Amino acid sequence: MGLVRVYNKNKFDHAEKFRGAVIEIKAGEYIEMEREDAVLFKSAFKQPMYDKGGVQTIESYKMISIGTIPDKKPEPKGPPEYPCMACDFVAQSNSGLKSHSRAKHSDIMVEDEDAQE
Repeated sequence: MGLVRVYNKNKFDHAEKFRGAVIEIKAGEYIEMEREDAVLFKSAFKQPMYDKGGVQTIESYKMISIGTIPDKKPEPKGPPEYPCMACDFVAQSNSGLKSHSRAKHSDIMVEDEDAQE
């Protein structure tokens, strides 16, 4: 289905046994897992811990949220390249390609008669 991020919004580390493995998420950090597993992990019941007064301890709160993975920024492109179709030469400009074609491939060039008029 796709990877998602599972965030621990608590200020304490979260550790829980899920599908036979112990899943640990540091406080304020995230792990990546499949979307289906993340939904099941978030909704799985975790036994709360209580203090002597019968109040649930903050460490046992399950503060899990699911978020998408942001798209990676595209790598910056270099200058445009103009490849020669007759050989492996690559020019950095259109005029450079034209001068290469005239110098190296004048025997196979076809002149456009309509463009000259």
